[in-house]
Amino acid sequence: MKKITEANLILILGDQLSLDNPALRDARPGMDLILMAEVREEATYVRHNRHKIALIFSAMRHFRKVLRERGFTVRYREFAEGVESLGQAVKEVDKSEYARLVVCEPGEYRLLIAMAEWRSAYGIDVEIRDDSRFLCSTAEFKAWADGHKHLRMEFFYRTMRKRYRKWGRIQFFPKLKLIGSDPFFVT
Repeated sequence: MKKITEANLILILGDQLSLDNPALRDARPGMDLILMAEVREEATYVRHNRHKIALIFSAMRHFRKVLRERGFTVRYREFAEGVESLGQAVKEVDKSEYARLVVCEPGEYRLLIAMAEWRSAYGIDVEIRDDSRFLCSTAEFKAWADGHKHLRMEFFYRTMRKRYRKWGRIQFFPKLKLIGSDPFFVT
């Protein structure tokens, strides 16, 4: 089936609420469609404090507002709508509205596997982008692990410390500015 549009469907997960999200890297306001969903599977597969879930959903709704203020079209599925999974949320978007699905690599392997299967299950082009929020990509870790019989994190951490031994190469929260001398009050 020929696509009518060249727009992307961009899926934003509840733990990826940042304008620096790799899935948003080349997003086009007014053209691309952003999908966010409060899904039952993600809220219940591991036992969570209900306040934590409420906080995540609240953050998602605030991020939706930010995206809309920047001119993006956001399709937002609330928990009360009964969406069971992220796959269902993606599947329910009309395929004629987008040419491909773009998503940042999830932090959970089970989600990564599910997303990789969407291509064949739903007949859509899926681009899973590396998550730039970490100091090391999954591919870099796999390359390191390939030569080791025993995967001990202390050995991997040692490698990472050597790479970043000069603290000047890592900038934690570079956009935050201290107010006075108290590190807990920032802008």
